[in-house]
Amino acid sequence: MPRDDSLPAAGRSKPELTRARAALLGLGGLACLLIASLIYRQVTVQPGTAQRVVISRGGEVVRILGPGQWGIINPWSHSRTVYDMAITAADRSLPDRGMPALSAEGHPLTVFGTAFWHEGEEADLRWRFTHIRAETELMQPLMASAVQAVMGRLRMDEIIRDATAVQAALTEELRRRARDLLRVQVTEFALTRIEPGESYRAVVAEREIGRARADSVAASPAVASNNQNAVDVELIRRWDGRGVIPETMERRDRRPPER
Repeated sequence: MPRDDSLPAAGRSKPELTRARAALLGLGGLACLLIASLIYRQVTVQPGTAQRVVISRGGEVVRILGPGQWGIINPWSHSRTVYDMAITAADRSLPDRGMPALSAEGHPLTVFGTAFWHEGEEADLRWRFTHIRAETELMQPLMASAVQAVMGRLRMDEIIRDATAVQAALTEELRRRARDLLRVQVTEFALTRIEPGESYRAVVAEREIGRARADSVAASPAVASNNQNAVDVELIRRWDGRGVIPETMERRDRRPPER
């Protein structure tokens, strides 16, 4: 549109100045809104529908806000930690992993299992944040220590034969340790599998071979007869199946006396 030269210079520059001022005012307003939004986010705390926010100052819990609550903090002196209530209120499980241990006889074994637990009430969350500020980092060492404590009281035969009792003992041991240290409630320690070590495998193989040998010798007609190998047969029959055949009986020398 051609400029209207019939107007004086002052009249022509007035609309241009008005548009420039409006643009500056608009940009200023947007900048103020942006700054206000940033300040609002820094100084206000408003948890979501499934969140719990812990406000602390210097390691001390000042306030815990739940859904529907609202608060103001000093961003330079206070800090906030957000917890998902959908996780803290439900059972949580740690991944299945192998935990080494020793039985009462000293046989190594590896236990695989998963712990199910939840973080407890608001008082437990406040205590844990104040003292240790740990969530799941300490649960794995607690599981390993519970496994060693329980397996160290049992023999390998008891561990293999009665997995239900072992799982119940592991649950009680982990529940006690987790409650004392982390203030969390363990619901179950589920055993996945137990892998014996090579030493126990060797003992089982030797024991089964010895039993099979004793059974075969006991079924032999030589046992009922006056056989010169009766001493060896008796040694096998007296073997308890847990090691080398004991040399407790005197072997009779059936060779003719030397002249």
